[in-house]
Amino acid sequence: MRPFPLKQLRLAWHDAGTYNKNIEEWPLRGGANGSLRFEIEIKHAANATLSSQSGFSGLVNALKLLQPIKDKYSGVTYADLFQLASATAMEEAGGPKIPIKYGKVDVSEPEQCPEEGRLPGKLTVKEEISNSKKKQVW
Repeated sequence: MRPFPLKQLRLAWHDAGTYNKNIEEWPLRGGANGSLRFEIEIKHAANATLSSQSGFSGLVNALKLLQPIKDKYSGVTYADLFQLASATAMEEAGGPKIPIKYGKVDVSEPEQCPEEGRLPGKLTVKEEISNSKKKQVW
């Protein structure tokens, strides 16, 4: 798999993977809400796996690739854009076509980002998904 699709898959997973069904209040419950665009969340330990060794440029570059699309289609939320990019990357890499439901709401400020620790740090995508299923957070 090429680096771009992998980063888009990870970007979407890390944005959505913070969801916790046991928290009722939005945006505190996390999930696909576009919060990963804020520096405070980019710097979470679990997101270091999305980064290059020279800092957080890997994740930042993935976000930069999507920004022109967001600028052109300002009515599209970051949450929807991250999930769309992931589904497109999956399909372009030879995977299945993933149906998407649009209409996700973005958090509006860094203070609405989920707290550090919702995702395990430095695991493979398969390990992250497996751990989240065990916790039954979504």
